[in-house]
Amino acid sequence: MIAHYPKAVYFMPWNGITGPIQNKNAWGAYNNPKVINMGELRSVRSTANPAANDKTKKLLSVLSGLGDRDRMLSGAFGGYNLFVHEIGFSMEQANGIQKLTNKLPTIYGMDCSPGWETTEDGHETDLIDCFHPNIVDYAKKGGIITISHHFPNPVYAGNKVDGKGTLTNTQYATILQDGTSARNRWLKMMEKIATGLKAYKDQGITILYRPFHEMNGDWFWWSAIPNDQSQNGERQRLFKLLWQDLFNFMKNKGLDNLLWVYSPDQSRDSKTAYYPGNNYVDIVGLDWYTVDPNSYVNGYDELLSLGKPFAFAEVGPYGESQGHFDFGLFIKNIVSRYPKAVFFMPWNGITSPIKNNNIWEVYNNPKVINLGEL
Repeated sequence: MIAHYPKAVYFMPWNGITGPIQNKNAWGAYNNPKVINMGELRSVRSTANPAANDKTKKLLSVLSGLGDRDRMLSGAFGGYNLFVHEIGFSMEQANGIQKLTNKLPTIYGMDCSPGWETTEDGHETDLIDCFHPNIVDYAKKGGIITISHHFPNPVYAGNKVDGKGTLTNTQYATILQDGTSARNRWLKMMEKIATGLKAYKDQGITILYRPFHEMNGDWFWWSAIPNDQSQNGERQRLFKLLWQDLFNFMKNKGLDNLLWVYSPDQSRDSKTAYYPGNNYVDIVGLDWYTVDPNSYVNGYDELLSLGKPFAFAEVGPYGESQGHFDFGLFIKNIVSRYPKAVFFMPWNGITSPIKNNNIWEVYNNPKVINLGEL
């Protein structure tokens, strides 16, 4: 029904022998991510957190309007906090973009947990720090901040993972089970994250908060199970619970300055199968790495059908195109084929615009809104 008749606004099965409870897969019908049940009916353009502050609500309204106006905010990723490396957080991307284009990106990003690092057992929160004073400075200039994570794995003490860190569903479930070591680590991690996000709240700064990205891939501990699709229905259920757990934790901490961004990977299926529900998401998007700047993205219409503002939450060149990728052609591709996108954010390092070609055309495209132009 949903696939063939997407304009339908409600459905009503009859009772008796024709009713869902007398037939099969009622769970699938009423737990479909595109179905709104009792208690869930709020405008998809309302903030997921009804208690969001006025500034946060206004930003969501502005972003929603951009999709209707065929305009898009520029972005750049500043790097990983707590990581001293070329891809560690700095203002290099913003400064480099300004030098080459005379523009600054409207959106600036930071990842606050380099989850490939290890630490002493019991000190997993040492791998997390979501606050940086340069983020505050950029926001005070009118920038919009987005925060993401490469979370440490709470199942393993000190983030010392076994092999690639892939979790069984049984292991995954322990993160949600009171009294387990994994649950205790996860609670401490969420507390540390909340501390950083509250520091932005205290400065009056709204955050585009993008946890658990690329969950439909199989390269992160929170994502799909590699090479075993039979287990991924349960993984999708557990993922939704984990997202909702994080959402409710931050909401109960009074963090009313967050807009929640859901961004699966465009190269894999099941893009909406992990969707935790309209009441837990403000913005949807795709992470898109490609060799060909004129290629088509997978999942644009699928994500748009959720009714939320859409973004290219993480983009860049892939494989042999890194270092000579035509970002100018890429942005023309985006604005012409995907006009509902409200922002784009290239990553840093060798995938960044300043390390590739035709950056001027990106930040000077007439449909792109840069810092100070919103």
